[in-house]
Amino acid sequence: PQPPEPIAYHDPTGPFGQLFELLPGEITDDSEVAVLGLGAGVMSCYAEPGQRWTYYEIDPAVEAIARNENLFTYLRDCPGEYDVELGDARLRLAESQNGRYGMIVGEAFSSDAIPVHLVTREATDLYFDKLQENGVLVHHISNRHLDLEPVVGDLARDRGLVCYTQYDIEGADGTIPYKLTSHFTVLARDEADLGGVSNDPRWAPCRTNTDTDRVWTDDYSNLLSTYQELGWLFGNE
Repeated sequence: PQPPEPIAYHDPTGPFGQLFELLPGEITDDSEVAVLGLGAGVMSCYAEPGQRWTYYEIDPAVEAIARNENLFTYLRDCPGEYDVELGDARLRLAESQNGRYGMIVGEAFSSDAIPVHLVTREATDLYFDKLQENGVLVHHISNRHLDLEPVVGDLARDRGLVCYTQYDIEGADGTIPYKLTSHFTVLARDEADLGGVSNDPRWAPCRTNTDTDRVWTDDYSNLLSTYQELGWLFGNE
């Protein structure tokens, strides 16, 4: 269809699509959006006509694939305006103007996991420097092996932020074509900045690690701790 419809992790019925219904329109429709990681550019079709989105992408080959119209046409056919900044997302984002974005989306993956330096205390501080006062931070944390929700929840607790999450499997069994199971978090300075998220039963406060008050930083992370929570995701003891 024209314009193309988001699929897979970003299906309109999933957590990411829901945010564009639940968050205030001044954030989702009127403000600039930054995305850490380009992929095929699927998220682009959530943009409004004339709205500017900036993708921060480390791999030039990914941009070439996303712009190859024999493969994908999201960047061509979706209604917004799109820039791609090549380089490490955190380093390039640091060069942007403070308070520029209404939403920042952490979408960078390497070997099915978010690069650790994008989910640390220092990275979180950077994101909120670049967000407007009422801006929101979205992390895509879908993962087959690691439960990253408590990592994000700990960061929110440490920085005095509000954090909500959703783990969505509805329709991922093939009843909704191309949809995949997904797990997202959304963070803000104040609950009011999240619009209808906190009152939506599909969203819940982020879990935190109860056995430690240590958060991930540029000098400390603990990947093994994320394996211990996998039973919660898959219903195992």
